Amino acid sequence: MPYSYPPTLDPVLNLEKPVKEWSITRILLLLGTPLVAGVLLVMTVSTYRISSHYLNRAYARNAHTRALAQAHELQQLLKDARYEIQNLARSDVSAQAIQKYMMDKPATKRNKYCEIAFHGTAPQDNYVLLNTGEKVWKVPDEQAAGVKFGAFTRRERIGGKIEDFVQIEQPVQAYYTSVPYLGSVENIEFSVIRLSTPVLDAEKRFRGYLTLSVDIIEIQRIMTTFSSRQSPLYIFPQEKEQVRSFFFDAAGWLICETGQAGNPHLKISIDDIRTGLQGDLGRPGFATAFRPNPQYEKYWAVVSAVQAGKDGEIGFANFLNDPSNTGGDHYLYYVPIRFQEEATGNPVILGGIGCIDTSFMLKASRYEVAMALGISWFVALLLTIAAFVYLNRRISNPLKRLASATEQIAMGDDAATLELAPLPKELRHLQHVINILLLQLQTARNETRIRQGLIFDEMQRQPVSLDALAENASSKESSRCAEKAFGIVGSSQAVRNLNAMIHKAAQVMADVLIIGETGTGKELTAEAIHRAGTRATGPFISINCGALDENLLMDALFGHVKGAFSEAKTDRKGAFLAASGGTLHLDEIGNASPKVQQSLLRALAARRIRPLGSDQDQPFDARVVAATNVDLLESARNGKFREDLYYRLAVITISTPPLRDRREDIPALVRSFMREHTRGTTPPDISRGALDKLLQHDWPGNIRELKNCITRAMTFAEGNLLLADHIEFGQNRAAGPASEPATAQGPAVQAKTPAGSRNGSSPEPLATTTPEGPPSPSAHTSSALPEAVLATLNPRQVKAWPSIAANGGTNRALYESAVGEEISVRTAQYDLQDLVNKGLLKKTGKGPSSRYVVAVRTP
Repeated sequence: MPYSYPPTLDPVLNLEKPVKEWSITRILLLLGTPLVAGVLLVMTVSTYRISSHYLNRAYARNAHTRALAQAHELQQLLKDARYEIQNLARSDVSAQAIQKYMMDKPATKRNKYCEIAFHGTAPQDNYVLLNTGEKVWKVPDEQAAGVKFGAFTRRERIGGKIEDFVQIEQPVQAYYTSVPYLGSVENIEFSVIRLSTPVLDAEKRFRGYLTLSVDIIEIQRIMTTFSSRQSPLYIFPQEKEQVRSFFFDAAGWLICETGQAGNPHLKISIDDIRTGLQGDLGRPGFATAFRPNPQYEKYWAVVSAVQAGKDGEIGFANFLNDPSNTGGDHYLYYVPIRFQEEATGNPVILGGIGCIDTSFMLKASRYEVAMALGISWFVALLLTIAAFVYLNRRISNPLKRLASATEQIAMGDDAATLELAPLPKELRHLQHVINILLLQLQTARNETRIRQGLIFDEMQRQPVSLDALAENASSKESSRCAEKAFGIVGSSQAVRNLNAMIHKAAQVMADVLIIGETGTGKELTAEAIHRAGTRATGPFISINCGALDENLLMDALFGHVKGAFSEAKTDRKGAFLAASGGTLHLDEIGNASPKVQQSLLRALAARRIRPLGSDQDQPFDARVVAATNVDLLESARNGKFREDLYYRLAVITISTPPLRDRREDIPALVRSFMREHTRGTTPPDISRGALDKLLQHDWPGNIRELKNCITRAMTFAEGNLLLADHIEFGQNRAAGPASEPATAQGPAVQAKTPAGSRNGSSPEPLATTTPEGPPSPSAHTSSALPEAVLATLNPRQVKAWPSIAANGGTNRALYESAVGEEISVRTAQYDLQDLVNKGLLKKTGKGPSSRYVVAVRTP
């Protein structure tokens, strides 16, 4: 039955129960509500008093600072122009010199001035220069003389001391025709304030007047800047109609007003400020100027004050004819614009700046009110927080205890129940419901765990079809086609790209550089290029440049003639000559010594070699395919590899993808390795759990590591199903084989000769098996060694010996694989020579065909 309360306050106001058992509703009602009401009352009273105080000051002198700042900037503009014209008058005043001087100035300073004119005593010295922004253009003399209100306006010669005198004129408009502008010829009108100064020669004789015209658009730009967000006095966002400035001359003519902020092409206009006003439009020399009628008394009072050199503030109502203006919210602050014509005289009044602001101080007052309200709110918030800290402790602590206990029981396996006390009334009901849910959850969890465990174990042990998985990665025909063409197992996009690169590289005879990590099948890629090309019938010779020392490698590559050294009983072909008509594979080219690199560079550049002991170069006809697992460019930058040899080898570069980038090929690779291991018999199945384990591994050893892993698993697996427990990574069993994957990298040096070469005869093999051959493990020795012998071996030798004994011998590459960790070539050769010295191995063969056979020794 749902809870219902009678329409009385008794259930809420009943204080017989202890505070610890009060309901949450009672706590919030009896403590929270009065406290919040008191805080709101304090905030309301504070807001009222603060607002009353600041709103009384909202409209006091709202444009004072703005007008003073604008007047200062305008006077500074005229002052800079005075310095500029005096500087020009003391230097060369020829047209060419002035043009060069102005063009050398930055555009921001040059574009403040529109005209530069010289009116000399000799008519041939007269000229007018116009600044169009991009260039300073000289106006033809006849055109300059015909301009109305132009720069050649006649003026009286100034008497007395005139060196430091600069005369300023009232604003004027000049109209020029056929002015080059932005790649065309246009008619341009300039609104300017002209400054003129006498020009004297070296003997202080009067030569004429130099005139510099200040663009009135610069005045308008200053006013616009101070009315925008770029103003240095910007505080609040303000609309254009709320903040206006205007410039008027000494006679009261309105010249320009604030333009549109952000507009790079300002235009002289007073349309906004004269809308609805009556007066005269246009005065001689300035057609767009406007003068209000005398009925606007406050405006003319401002003009009179400016003419007297005074600034101040005035309230007005009808100057703008604004319907929203009630007469008490518009204020005008005016400042005269002064100009110092003489260094020691009184400045003249050019005009004035008027600034109208209907919102500045109001928003400033609101800002102050907002700050005051923020402080009041912060104080009230502190009071509220102090009160609700107690409420939070009373409400949240029991909830936290209940949640913590529930989480511990829910995350555990014990079927426990919640028994927390004391708790408020609502939480006691919640605890009862939680206990019911926990019991049901525990029951469902146990059933689910058992069922999921059985299902998971069954799924992990189910065999999967590797053929189906391989075909799902790509079409069956494309996979078979790839395997048939190149012997590369896989149908992923990376393998398809690799096959495409092999096919393209096989069609040309350029040298190839194969790069890729260890175990990614670089040698198999080289063989595929050989088999797919036109030299498939020729020999394929593979030389491991990292397995031999420098002298042996030079002999293996270039050969020698009889008598070249003490053991040179007969001539020997090198790999370059043995691979004629076929392909020479240079593996681990990055480990070649500098001397070998230099010889290789010479051979590849000239396509000729010189055997050891010979005086004659011999040409060779072999395609070179190099392979490396290091970054040759980085090695070149570090001085370990010749950069010119790299670019000689890398005519075509093929990258073998690592196994982690082609995980979809793992089922096909596993299927291939299992079939190879069983050799024609039916391979065992692999469980889903084992396959998932293989797919999730990163395979730092790539395909070589995968093959070793499958070999170990099939060796130690019992039955016809590989389980996840049979899959082990990064380790070899004590008696397990550790054979080198043929697809990744074979012995250090091997020769592959097809049934017939191009010339119909078999080439001389580079390396052959020794006549006696490797002995059988059962015939010679057991993998067990006496404890005294084992004590003399290092850990690497002990780890590799079972594999050596099982195979009856080893070579350097197989020894590295049996060790199961990355070791250098020198370390491997040292370990093997040490086993020879101890009598455990016997070295057979020379050079690239060296092999270490287990010696006959009684344990």
